[in-house]
Amino acid sequence: MCNKNIDNEVKEIISRFNNTNIRNTAAKDLTHLKTYSIDDSHTLEIDDAISLEKISCQHKLWIHIASPTSYLEYQSAIDKKARNLISTVYLSTNIYYMLPEILINNVFSLSDKDKRQSISVGIIFNEDGSVASSEIVQSIIKVDFKLNYTDADELIDYAPKEEEDLSIISAILQSRKCWRKNLGAMEILESYGKILVEDNIPILKIIDPTLSRQLISEAMILFGNIISEFTKVNKIPVPYRVQQNIVKPAFGKIQDSDNKVLYNFLLKKTMSKSYYSINPMSHFSLGLTSYLHATSPIRRYADLLVNYQLNRYLNNKDLISKEEVEIMINEINNQGSQNISRFREDQKYWISKWFENKTFKEHHVILLDWINRYKNICILYFIEYHFSTICNLKSKNNKNLGEIFHVKNIINKNNDLIYFELISSSK
Repeated sequence: MCNKNIDNEVKEIISRFNNTNIRNTAAKDLTHLKTYSIDDSHTLEIDDAISLEKISCQHKLWIHIASPTSYLEYQSAIDKKARNLISTVYLSTNIYYMLPEILINNVFSLSDKDKRQSISVGIIFNEDGSVASSEIVQSIIKVDFKLNYTDADELIDYAPKEEEDLSIISAILQSRKCWRKNLGAMEILESYGKILVEDNIPILKIIDPTLSRQLISEAMILFGNIISEFTKVNKIPVPYRVQQNIVKPAFGKIQDSDNKVLYNFLLKKTMSKSYYSINPMSHFSLGLTSYLHATSPIRRYADLLVNYQLNRYLNNKDLISKEEVEIMINEINNQGSQNISRFREDQKYWISKWFENKTFKEHHVILLDWINRYKNICILYFIEYHFSTICNLKSKNNKNLGEIFHVKNIINKNNDLIYFELISSSK
C-alpha cells in the first residue's frame, strides 16, 4: 500500500510540475541571472547553484538551494519514507536515495533542463567578508552552466572576461572564509582518497581541496549561517547544527614539525562531535554563533525539514510545531549515525578488497595512533593514497606516533582487519 501511495504521489507531483500554470506566483524570478551548478559529473542530486549579480559598484552573491517541499507534502507517503531513511546512503555498489529517483532527476534537482523552484539567499558583503545585507526569497531559477569541479577550477584559474563570475565569487568567499577564521574558525585542507567500485572492482579516487571545492563549501556554510540567523530571529523551529567549544592541546614538537598529516589527525580528534539541536548554539570549528544544515534537502532529512519550515513561513502557513521538530531531531541524530557507520563499514570492506590486489607491494605509511598496542591494532595513513585505515601491524620494533615507514600487505582470511608487516623505516 505504501509503494502504491508513493507512486500516486510521484505521478501527481510530475503532473503539477509539467503544468506551468501552477508555478508559485509569489516566487521571485531570478532566471535572468547567469547561474552555475558545480558538482561531480555523475551526481544526480544537484541541491545547489550560485549566481553573481552586479549592482552599481557592488557584487551580490546569490546562493540557490533546491526546494522539494514546494511540491512535497509533510507527512505524505514520500515524506514518511524519507524520514525513515534520514539521508541518502552512498555505498560503493549501490545508492539508496532518500527521495524517489524520478522526482530527483525530473523535478527537484537544479539541473540545466528547465526552470526550477528554489530558496535563494542574496548577499552583499562588507570589505572584511562580513555580511552587509541579505535577503531570503522563494525563487525561480534556471541553471545555465552545469559544471564539474575540473571545469569550474579552470574558469576560476583563467577568469576569461566573458566568464569571470566564478573567479569573482571565489575571491569573495575566500574573504568570507578569512572573516570566519578571525572569529576562531579552523580549516583542515587536505586531499583524501575514496574507494569507488566499478564492475565489482575497487578503484581509488583522490579528491583534492581545489578552489572550486572550497568555493562550494564556503557558500554552503554561508547559506547555513544566514538561514540559522533568520530562523532564530523569527522563532522558527528547526534542527540547528551545534558543535561545542574545544580546547587545542599542546602538540609540542608535532605542531612545529612538517608532519601535517599527524597534526591534522590530532586536531580532528580534539573536536567535539557535531549534533542537531532544537536550540541555536555555536558551531565552534566554523567560527559561527549559529549554523544549520539547509543546503542538501534532496539528500538529508534535516535539510528537508528546514526547507519545509522556510516555505511555510514565507507563505504565511502554519509551521511544524517545536514538539514535532524535537522528536524528529532525535530520530535524525540516531539514524544519521547509523547511516554514517554503514558508509564507513562499506568503505572498510572495499579498502580491504583493494589491498588484496596489491599484495607484496610496499606502501609508504605514517603511524597515526595506537588503538591496542598489545594486539598490534593501529591506524595507518597511506601517504600515496591519501587515506587512513584501522589495521594490524606486525613489527618487532616499537613504533611511535608520527613515524614514517614502509609496510606490505599480509593475506589473512580469519579477521576483518587488514594485516601489514613492517619492511623498513624511512629516514
